[in-house]
Amino acid sequence: MQRFLTLLLISILVFFGYRKRYRLLNFVLSSQAVRGLAVRSFFSMPFVRERLLKQMFQY
Repeated sequence: MQRFLTLLLISILVFFGYRKRYRLLNFVLSSQAVRGLAVRSFFSMPFVRERLLKQMFQY
């Protein structure tokens, strides 16, 4: 029974987290330090950086 309740609780949290994902993302990224860390880690991925730079400097 305990395992079922745990699974049910996790399922409910995932469901509501998915429905409110943009609000959660805005809340997390409202901190400038976290936002800077997210941008740095995002641009440290070579395929992301190359693709974005190629799109920005297209003629």
